[in-house]
Amino acid sequence: MTAQFSALNRLMILFLLVLGAISPSMAQQGQFHLASSPIIIEGATPGGVLATYSPIMAVYNIMIQLRGDDGQVYSFNLDAATVYCQGDKKVSDWTYLKKIGKKTTVTVLTNDDAKFKALVVWDQAPVMSDSSGSLIFTLPPMCK
Repeated sequence: MTAQFSALNRLMILFLLVLGAISPSMAQQGQFHLASSPIIIEGATPGGVLATYSPIMAVYNIMIQLRGDDGQVYSFNLDAATVYCQGDKKVSDWTYLKKIGKKTTVTVLTNDDAKFKALVVWDQAPVMSDSSGSLIFTLPPMCK
């Protein structure tokens, strides 16, 4: 019994180590509706905003597509009013997004009623935490 228990413990520890090594490399993905925009941005409506976060599938001068592990593709139009945040710095266009790894999660903020128009694109994922049983969703900091 002790040999079996010891082997089972070693197998379980190995499993946890492998899971711990894999989990950080798995991309965050999803959507989160915010009843009001936490940032003041041109084009945001009082009806709320939608933050979509997932790895980039493709990016062009007029569109960014994010991909979900479930096969879902999220497409957003980019235009002259779109704000691009590379870290905490505001950049002039979308080209820096071409250099982001395919597993890196980016965040796109859109109007809830016009999901196809990107208001802000961050090169990082939102932060999600659990406080007293409720989920706290925090967008990346607005760039300057």
